[in-house]
Amino acid sequence: MSESKLGMNTAITRRDFTSGVLKGSGAALLAGATAGVSTHARSQGLDNQWTGPGGVGDYARSNGNTHEVVNGAHSIRDGLWKDIPAKMMDSGEEYDLVIVGGGFAGLMTAFTYLKEGKGKVLMVENHPIFGGEGKQNEMVVDGYHLHAPQGSNGTLWPPEEAEKAGFFYHPVWFDLGLPGKNSPNALKFEYKASGTDKPLKFTEDNYDAMQLFKHTATLGYYYKDKNGKGSWAINPWDNGFRDAPISERAKQEMLALENYKGASARKHWEQWLDSMTYKEFITNEVGVGDPHVLNYLNPMMAAHGPGLGTDVISALGALSFGMPGVSDVPRANGHSNPLGDYDLNLVSFPGGNAAIARHFVKKMIPDSIEGQDNLHDIVYGNINWSSLDRKGQDLRIRVNSTAVSVEHEGPAESADSVNVTYIDNATHTPTRIKAKHVVMAGGQWINKHVIRDAPEDLRWAMGEFFHAPMLVMNLAVRNWRFMERLGITAARWFEGFGWFTNVRAPMNIDGRHMPLDPDLPTTLTFYNTFTDEVSDKGLPIQAQGSIARASLFSMSYRDIEYRLRKQMTEMFGPYGFDAKKDIAGLITNRWGHAYVAPQPGFFFGKDGRPAPRDVVREGYGRVRFAHSELSGEQLWTNACHEGERAAKQILAMS
Repeated sequence: MSESKLGMNTAITRRDFTSGVLKGSGAALLAGATAGVSTHARSQGLDNQWTGPGGVGDYARSNGNTHEVVNGAHSIRDGLWKDIPAKMMDSGEEYDLVIVGGGFAGLMTAFTYLKEGKGKVLMVENHPIFGGEGKQNEMVVDGYHLHAPQGSNGTLWPPEEAEKAGFFYHPVWFDLGLPGKNSPNALKFEYKASGTDKPLKFTEDNYDAMQLFKHTATLGYYYKDKNGKGSWAINPWDNGFRDAPISERAKQEMLALENYKGASARKHWEQWLDSMTYKEFITNEVGVGDPHVLNYLNPMMAAHGPGLGTDVISALGALSFGMPGVSDVPRANGHSNPLGDYDLNLVSFPGGNAAIARHFVKKMIPDSIEGQDNLHDIVYGNINWSSLDRKGQDLRIRVNSTAVSVEHEGPAESADSVNVTYIDNATHTPTRIKAKHVVMAGGQWINKHVIRDAPEDLRWAMGEFFHAPMLVMNLAVRNWRFMERLGITAARWFEGFGWFTNVRAPMNIDGRHMPLDPDLPTTLTFYNTFTDEVSDKGLPIQAQGSIARASLFSMSYRDIEYRLRKQMTEMFGPYGFDAKKDIAGLITNRWGHAYVAPQPGFFFGKDGRPAPRDVVREGYGRVRFAHSELSGEQLWTNACHEGERAAKQILAMS
C-alpha cells in the first residue's frame, strides 16, 4: 500500500495540531523537547526520530521511554559510570532518604515515610516527569482536548467494593482525597453517544472488552481468510462464533475455555499453579490446543499484565489477570472471584492512572499543580515545575535524572550512609549525593546494574526477574464514524499490526469530558504486544523478552506510523476510514521493560531456592526495594503496597 495513499506525506500527522492550525514544524517541536542533548547522549544510539512527537501539555516531553531515557539507561548497562573520581561529582547534599524512581512505588514510599515526619526526602526520577508508567498523552484536535494513557491504566470502582473484594485496592485512595461511591464528586461516565441511533455499548476503560467484561462493549472480531480477504464477526461470543471463519474445533475450544468448570480441589493449589505454565494448564487440564485459541490468548494475556504469552508465564501469574480456565481453580478451592462476586467496574481516568500519581504529588507538595485540591483541578491543572525540586521542602522531586550508582560508604552491614550518583539526562553530567537510607523503587532490570555492593544472593534474585516490552500507541482521529457504520465500539484482529483498540466511555468531571460522537474527535489506544514474534516457538523466557525488546527498539516512529495507518485502512477503509483525512496525530510510548513476566516458580520458588521476590524484599544494609513487579501483578495498588512496606522497613531501621 503506497505511502501517499496512507497519508504518510501529510505533514500534520508528525506535528502537534491545535484547532486546525499547525504549531511549528515537527522538527522544531522535537528539538524543543530534547534541547541540550549532548553528543555523548546521542552516541548511545537513539535520537528524536525514534521517539517521535509527544503532543501537548505537561507530558509532551515524556512519551514513554524517550531516546534520552533509554540512552541514559543503556549507558549504565554498558559500564560507562563505573569509575568516576568523587571530586568530579560531589554535591554536598545529604538526605535522610533517597528514593530512586518516581512511579507509584516511589511516591507511596515518600508518602508513608513523610507521614511519620522523619526527615528530608529526595526522589530521583529518570523521566522528565513523575509517575513512572502512570502518565498521559494529550492532543488538541479541531478544538477538542483529548487525553489518553501512556501505560498504567485502570482502577476498580467503587473503592468500597474493591476493599471488600480484597483486590486492586489500597486505602491511600481515600488518604489522597479521591472520591468514594457516595462522594459528591463520585466518578461518572458518558455512555450514550450522540450522533447515532445505534444501541452501541462502551466500556469505561481500555481492558474490559479484551476479555474480562467483553459484553460491556459492542465488539467486532476481524478475520482474514486464506486468500487475504477480510471479514468481521460482530459480538461473536453472543452467537457461538457463528460468523467467524475459524475451524469448528477452534470455536468449541474457545467456548469450552470460557465456560470451564472442571477444576479440582487441591491442598496447595497456588503452589501447584506456580509449578507450570498457563499453556500447560489449559492443555493438560482443559484440553485446549488449537493454534487459533493460543493466538487469541497470547496478546491478550501479555497486554493485561505478564507481557509475554501462554508458553512461558506461570499459571498462577495468568490467574492474577483473570485468564479463562485457570480462574476456576480458586472457585474449586472455596475462594470467591473478586471480579465476579462484587459490584465492581474497571474504569479509566482521562489520561489513565496519571490522575492518581498527580494526587500523590499534590498531597505532598501542595502547590505542585495549579488550582484547588479537587479532582478537576488535579487532573487538568498545569504543573508548577519550580515547586518540584525546591530547596528546603520535605520532598524534592528531581526529574531527568538517572541513577547510575548506589553504594554504601564502607561495608554495607556497618555503614552509616549510602552514596547515590545520578546523571543529568541532557548533559550526562554526574552528581553524587549522600543518604542515610535508600529505597530502590525501580525494576530489577536496572537495579542490578546500579547497585554496586549487593550480596551474592540478592544479585541472583535480581537476575531472576524477566521483563517484556509494550508499545502503547495513541491515535487521534477526527471522527470514528467508520466504527459506527460497522456497528462496533471495540475491535480485535488476529493478523497484522496491533491486535485491539476501542472507544472509551469518557469520564465526566464536573461537566467536562471528551466528546462521545462518531463525527467528533477521539483517541484510539493500542496496547501492542510482541507475542506474535516470540510465543510458541520453543524460546526460553529470557530470549523472548530480549527479542521482543529488540523489535521495539528497531522501529522508527515512521515505521510504526506506516504500519498502523496500513492496518487501520485494511480493516476500516470499506467503512469510510480515510487515513489522509481522518488521522490527526499519533503518539508512541515505548516501554522496554513494561511488565515483569513471572515464570513458573516466581511466586513460591523452585529447585529448593526461595522465591526471588522474597529475597529482594529483604534488602540489605541501608537499601530496601519497592516495585510492583515484586508482587508479580503490576497494578498501581500493588506498587503502593510495596512502597509502603519498604518505607516501613526504613522507618523501623531509623
